[in-house]
Amino acid sequence: MTIPLRKDDGSIAHYTAYRAQHSRHKLPTKGGTRFAMDVDLDEVEALSFLMTLKCSCVNLPYGGAKGGIKVDPKSLSANELEALTKRYALELSKKGFMSPGNDVPGPDMGTGEREMA
Repeated sequence: MTIPLRKDDGSIAHYTAYRAQHSRHKLPTKGGTRFAMDVDLDEVEALSFLMTLKCSCVNLPYGGAKGGIKVDPKSLSANELEALTKRYALELSKKGFMSPGNDVPGPDMGTGEREMA
């Protein structure tokens, strides 16, 4: 998906974002959300598979998922980062990807408690 963001200077930037659910045999799925310049669909799909294995190996009752936005989080202001994160969550919710019973995102590379709040 592509997420538009109105930057602090009034310009509009577009960011490519992903969310993959590898296995839905146990719900909800769980997996981190990373903000990094090298995020792409292949990486997100591979990492969602690894989350399935990780949850299975330690007997967690979750399927695997992973998400990300192709962005350098250090290049955005705190306001821009908040707006981008909220828009990502909104788009995931509209597509049925984010809810407590379906998919629970968590922090990963380039994200932390501020983005997850």
